[in-house]
Amino acid sequence: MKEAFALVVLIVTPSIIFAQGTVGFINYTAGLVRQWTSPSDPTLISVPVSGAHVELFTAPNDTSLTPIGGPYVGGFYWNFSTLAGFLAANPGWSDIATTGIQPVAGRFNGGIVSLLGIPGGATAEYFILGWTGTATTFDAPILTPGTWCGSSPLLTTLTGNPSTTPQGTPIPLSATFTGLILGTPEPSTFALAGLGLAALLVLRRRR
Repeated sequence: MKEAFALVVLIVTPSIIFAQGTVGFINYTAGLVRQWTSPSDPTLISVPVSGAHVELFTAPNDTSLTPIGGPYVGGFYWNFSTLAGFLAANPGWSDIATTGIQPVAGRFNGGIVSLLGIPGGATAEYFILGWTGTATTFDAPILTPGTWCGSSPLLTTLTGNPSTTPQGTPIPLSATFTGLILGTPEPSTFALAGLGLAALLVLRRRR
């Protein structure tokens, strides 16, 4: 009997230790996804339904971060030209989920998601990236002129613990999400991206 109990403990304990925390990838309180009315009009409006996508990035609390980019007056600049480049420079950070603006302007509801490497009940750091248009990947807006983009501040949230009995409730990001503003990309961003693509073409031709 003791042997059977020990076997149960060995089987169950790791699942408890490594159970990933859960959050609701949703904003239904004050934090909105907004954008300038036009490149010349700084009046902020809620991004319309189907007008943009948002992407969630998370890491354990106190994980170092080289920002993916940042705002300047009326716009946003990129520090990385690809998602792979960002993740390689930021160990511990994970790309969790992407969803569109819906069901109403300025809001999103990507459902319940599990956070990689973050135990249930722990504190996680996160930020949300947003961009206009129909592209569903991070890399597309960097290379697409006319795409508006932005990032939320670095935020923290508790996570739900799915290993408890009864199962812990996922923590909605609405409780901590303060919103993000989409602006026009910095012109030099596209210039640098263009130079990078040109260099790749030259290398391919030489080969």
